[in-house]
Amino acid sequence: MLFNGSYERSIDAKQRLAIPSQVRHEIDREKAGPTLFAVVLQVQGPTLCLYTENDFRRLAELLDDSTKPAEEILQFEQVFFASARRVDIDKQGRIRLPEQLLEMAELKNDVVLLGVKDHLEVHDRLRWTQQRQQMLADNPKLMINPRLMR
Repeated sequence: MLFNGSYERSIDAKQRLAIPSQVRHEIDREKAGPTLFAVVLQVQGPTLCLYTENDFRRLAELLDDSTKPAEEILQFEQVFFASARRVDIDKQGRIRLPEQLLEMAELKNDVVLLGVKDHLEVHDRLRWTQQRQQMLADNPKLMINPRLMR
């Protein structure tokens, strides 16, 4: 599955986030089902990541093949899988985000949903705007096609 795009969203008073129809159609097309897995990872700060069940399983399999020390993998798995939550997409295309994950990711109301290859990321809108501007300022060649840089 290949996610892309940037969508400004709001988390409502019931902690629900509307998934854009373009993203929902992509999920449906792949027969991934109405469930996503939500987990907070450190991606330039705490980030709420959403994975389809297939991609979440694939991520688990990658950990099995890791060359990192077993103790390091075990610790990551304990924290990662214990904090992950299933979130179902309702008939209106919304997911309810658990309070604990919202707090861990430091999310309030105004967010941006990013399609990032095999997963979705939910960022605080203002913080993401600042991070994006900083990334572009720090690396002016960031948006040059890597194939052209050979």
